[in-house]
Parts: sequence; C-alpha cells; structure tokens
Amino acid sequence: MTDKCGIRTFYHLILSYKRNLVAEKDTVLKNSDNKVAYELNYENNLDKAIADDSDRALIKRILELLEDAKAEEIVLIDAQHRSSLADYLLICEGRSQLHCRGIAENVEHNLKREGEASLGIEGEREGNWVLLDYGNIILHVFHPEIRKYYRLEELYEQGPGQNSTKMSMTSE
Repeated sequence: MTDKCGIRTFYHLILSYKRNLVAEKDTVLKNSDNKVAYELNYENNLDKAIADDSDRALIKRILELLEDAKAEEIVLIDAQHRSSLADYLLICEGRSQLHCRGIAENVEHNLKREGEASLGIEGEREGNWVLLDYGNIILHVFHPEIRKYYRLEELYEQGPGQNSTKMSMTSE
C-alpha cells in the first residue's frame, strides 16, 4: 500500500463527520463558538483545554517543533467526541512540498530522539500531505493547495449536539 492510499483511506474514514459549514480564517485562539477565547499565551490555555498531562505535553512539544520549522496556519482540533482515530488533530501547512517534508522530518526526528516515536508516517515522499500518528494525536502537514482541497478542518466543525472545541493558533 502506498502513502497516497493510506492518506486517502484516512480521508474517507473521516468523511462521515463532515459538517456543511464554511471554515473561517482564525487569527487568534478561538473556541468553536467563534468567541475569542484567549489572545495571549496559548500554552497556559492548553493546560485548561487538555486534561491528559501526557497529551498536553506532547501537543506543546509538537507546537514548539512546528514553530521552529516555520510551519504556518497551525490549528489544534479537539476530536474526542467525533473520531475514534485520535483525540486531537494538529493541522499546519508548509510553503512547498519540500517545506512540508522538512516540517514533518523535524517533528519526527526530534520526538524520536526524545523517546516519542510515531506509530506511523504517511505521505512523506510526496510532501503534499504528510500525516504523523502519535496515538491520541495526529499531525497533518499540508501543502496549502492540498489543505484547501481536502478542507479537513470542516470535517470536525462543531455540529448540533456535539461538545468539542476547535482552537487555532497563529504566530502573530
């Protein structure tokens, strides 16, 4: 099975969660009700949003590595009540295929060195959409055009009767 097939399979698995909502460009940390939740220091607010210490620590470390690699448009989605695949999705983008591969390699290499090996990596060769699976946390690194095409964030937008949070972080 090629990397492309693995990503396509993942995409089709989550299609059942699709909501017919338009994702907006977030410029600060917001909750799913589109209210500004926090304008400063998202790290302190991750402490409140993520109960599990190991998940919180891993997400913070991944965010640091994403910032080091100059990842753009970073979004954290709480998918606990919407997906059996992962509790949290981190989505970001790189400026080119090479940049996307570099972001993914930076995260994978540093976390592996720190004793947190990924359970799987998909799409690294192509670099349009690289997926790193860390169990409860899945990191998606997209080329901007591919991210717009798949609109993964829209699949996890809050729908009726669901109680999840979508948060976005930018480095403004």
